[in-house]
Amino acid sequence: MDELNWKIRIPLLKNRLIRNQLALAIGIPFGILCLVLLLLQAYNGLALVGATLVLAFLLVLFIFRGTYDVEFTLDEQGISCETQNKQKKRVRRMASATAVMGVLAGNPTATGAGLMAGARTNERLLWKRIRKVKYLDQQRTIMLRAGWGEAIAVFCTEENYQEISAAIQQNLGT
Repeated sequence: MDELNWKIRIPLLKNRLIRNQLALAIGIPFGILCLVLLLLQAYNGLALVGATLVLAFLLVLFIFRGTYDVEFTLDEQGISCETQNKQKKRVRRMASATAVMGVLAGNPTATGAGLMAGARTNERLLWKRIRKVKYLDQQRTIMLRAGWGEAIAVFCTEENYQEISAAIQQNLGT
């Protein structure tokens, strides 16, 4: 099998899968926090949380230009997903800045978050480890899951979705 490579820019707010994952990752904890603040009638805290969310949203749109830029490589051993170099540099700069500010502020949580933020810019799943595959044809996305915490969303273009789907099926023997 030949190696397949492709790059793709996924709009953060237009892609349903990314929107759903963001809603889970951000919506649940902040929803619970807002509910608690409402029950405590801490309206100033609620306004502060809301302003922080809006500011974070605008910052992400500005820094990442509203897209997730990723490159995939599919070969005989497995599939790799790597953030494209230009965006990877931005991620690492933000992660480093967060870690440094956390150290300066004496906040180990912020330091840890900064260190972890830049860690997953390159993922690789081996075919033999993949346990579950889900094809999202309308979104041209293939979800691959291996062990706990090992997952890749394979975003395809309109032109290569059928070829990538077939290559994944062939390598997994399904």
